[in-house]
Amino acid sequence: MAEEKKKPSQGIAIAALLLNILVLPGLGSLIGGRTTEGVIQLVLFIIGIPLCLVLIGIPLVIAMWIWALVTGIQIIKEAE
Repeated sequence: MAEEKKKPSQGIAIAALLLNILVLPGLGSLIGGRTTEGVIQLVLFIIGIPLCLVLIGIPLVIAMWIWALVTGIQIIKEAE
């Protein structure tokens, strides 16, 4: 049997988007119910922070922020 995915409430979806944008990319994805995606975003963002010192981490950090933004928007669409 396929397990049904529980839809997040509108409040949780908005909180997930705000956490992804303002606090830490991946944290909102975890709260919104996308665990695997959230862990990957969080780990890559944390790896990218020290790599910013040698400039290679800047594109990684920006990419994780954009991916987290898109994920947050998808969570909001799922909650509707």
